[in-house]
Amino acid sequence: MSDDIDDTGENESEDSIVLISEGESYWLLKGEKYLDAMLSAKEYYPTPVKAIKYESLFELQMDLEEGVFVGSLWVIHPGIIGRLEREELIVEQRR
Repeated sequence: MSDDIDDTGENESEDSIVLISEGESYWLLKGEKYLDAMLSAKEYYPTPVKAIKYESLFELQMDLEEGVFVGSLWVIHPGIIGRLEREELIVEQRR
């Protein structure tokens, strides 16, 4: 895992949502307890949602904890990301 753990969501509070992305694909890294609320937008979920964008899947996978694979994470539908962007509820950070 990267030494810069803040970028990967390691030090995020329990009440936060952290997504990771490469290209147009997004996965949930932290905040699974708020997943349903974020998807439906009908219940409370912490905002802003943090999205860490990677240049490649290789770089993304190298930052994940050992034994965690992108394929084991929840995929977030592009329509949900679009809504978060329109409502200005997502903050993107380049990795």
